[in-house]
Amino acid sequence: MKSFTLTAIVCLLSAFALRLQAQEGEPVFIEDFGSGTTQIGPQIGDKDFSTTYKYVPFQPFEGAYTIANSTAGMYTPSWLQTGDHTSGKNGYMMIVDATEKSDEFYKRTVKTLCPGTTYRFSVFLLNLMKADGIKPNITFSVTTSANTTVKNTGPVNTGLGWQEYSIDFSTPATGGDVVIKMTNNAAGGYGNDVALDDISLRPFGPVIDAYFNDDKTSSTVNGCAQAGQVYNLNAGLSSGTGYPNPAYQWQVNTGSGWQNMPGATVIPYPLKQPSDAGIYQYRVLSAQLGNIGSAQCRVASSPITLNIITPSPASATASSPVCLGENIYLTASAGESYSWTGPNGFTSNKQNPVIPNASDAMAGQYQVTIIKNGCETVSPAVSVAINKPVIASAGNDQTICKGESITLHATGGTTYRWFPATGLSNPNIANPEASPNATTTYTVNVTNNNCQAQSSVTLTVNNGPIAYASAVAEVIKGEKIRLQGKAEGTNVTYYWTPDDDISDSNTLTPIVSPTRDITYVLHVLQPGSCKFEATASVSLKVVEGFTIPNTFTPNGDGVNDTWKIDALNSYPNSTTQVFNRYGTLVFETRGYPTPWDGTYNGNRLPSGTYYYKIDLKNGKVYSGWVQIIG
Repeated sequence: MKSFTLTAIVCLLSAFALRLQAQEGEPVFIEDFGSGTTQIGPQIGDKDFSTTYKYVPFQPFEGAYTIANSTAGMYTPSWLQTGDHTSGKNGYMMIVDATEKSDEFYKRTVKTLCPGTTYRFSVFLLNLMKADGIKPNITFSVTTSANTTVKNTGPVNTGLGWQEYSIDFSTPATGGDVVIKMTNNAAGGYGNDVALDDISLRPFGPVIDAYFNDDKTSSTVNGCAQAGQVYNLNAGLSSGTGYPNPAYQWQVNTGSGWQNMPGATVIPYPLKQPSDAGIYQYRVLSAQLGNIGSAQCRVASSPITLNIITPSPASATASSPVCLGENIYLTASAGESYSWTGPNGFTSNKQNPVIPNASDAMAGQYQVTIIKNGCETVSPAVSVAINKPVIASAGNDQTICKGESITLHATGGTTYRWFPATGLSNPNIANPEASPNATTTYTVNVTNNNCQAQSSVTLTVNNGPIAYASAVAEVIKGEKIRLQGKAEGTNVTYYWTPDDDISDSNTLTPIVSPTRDITYVLHVLQPGSCKFEATASVSLKVVEGFTIPNTFTPNGDGVNDTWKIDALNSYPNSTTQVFNRYGTLVFETRGYPTPWDGTYNGNRLPSGTYYYKIDLKNGKVYSGWVQIIG
């Protein structure tokens, strides 16, 4: 380590990293100094290498170098504590503590280079100083049998990390050996300490941009294994950096390394795509004519990729058979685009088209062409059959008598299903027996060849006439009451029996004045095939007088709990009113269908005397009192 001095260095050359646009080939020589788990590595023992510096197996001093995988512990206040250029793999680097004079700290002879070929010698350099100090300044020189090429790095600044520097040179027409030197140019003082790593020498020629066909941006294309496509492997070379007499060789890599393609020595080169699926990479080599066979003499383009895929089989299905008027459903396997064809001029670009309202003209073969991953495949044809329509018939509507049965009839199918099933002997046959209790519409589903149709029939049930009459009633002997009868049905006739003490036996509401207990019967007749007769009766109890009890005991013991007035319910138009001693109406009813239970608005009234008024609406009115007892 030198003593601290500040020296300004003026660089007369432009930045060393500026390069021509060119392409590197396979390395002729690589020096990465190896790797190891120990911090210090062995000195360089190659006979083609020499240096004016001394190797030391520890932190180097001025005029010395070492091989190490890190600078840990070396001049910790001043040096970066770092690993090699590819840090993390225990890789070694060369560490140089430069002297004050111009010294050859690196010199190497590389033998038998190709004739008439441009090469690039490059190295990664790192200024080891943490902060400002004397900046390394290095001259590269390459000597061939014809001349010496010199280039200077200029100051290698701090804070930039590892930087790549290089020098390009050309060999004479005879080729031969070259001597490469790196010489320290900086003045003595604090700094001028540098690390070197990943030194290489490679052929250096024109930039070659490979592409497919005429599209210079096409570096990847996809092909189908069965297509037989021909591609042009094409390439363009940067101007001003080509070989005077270039030669070319296309190579292919299918995963096991680059192999020359026989006869592929021109640009563009017509390539018939491989028939087997896989990933194929192509590149073109270029060198001076006569040197193309040597890896030390040529450069290679970046690879371009051809993906050959085996197309997925296309498949199609169709709903078949289809009934006339129904939809035809077509489905295709997954893809990126679809092209259907079929009968009756059918076409579609949908994956799963639906054809409405099927007709006879739509029967036949349907097929789809599918493009997936750029490959076109055609599905096997699928057939669509159109079935004839089903004609269902359940017969004419009919009327039946209640309690009778009738046979339903359906035709036109192979299977049948009637609904509702109520009243049917078997809903799954063509001709079930039907015995409905009420008018019912039966519908049958008829199926034949997967086609369906419906038909309905209504059975109207004639229930016959209906007769209604008043319930048992009481009547005062000698009084007249009106019977209440009702008849329902179509074209019905009616009459009462017996005709004793009755005003008119052929009316529904005759007036009777029986002298004894008697039952009157209303007969309702309906003409027709069913010959129905309905009857209803009303029994009358004849009492000697109109008796109104003056006490009752609504205590819930089941004895005399209500104010029961015989024969009052025989006067449906009568009114009955009950008042308390203050004149408040506590009970009122028309007729007397339910005897009074001694309550008012649902609440039991207290024991006491109450006053009533009963108007029979026939000119007779009764009044008096009634007592509620406990």
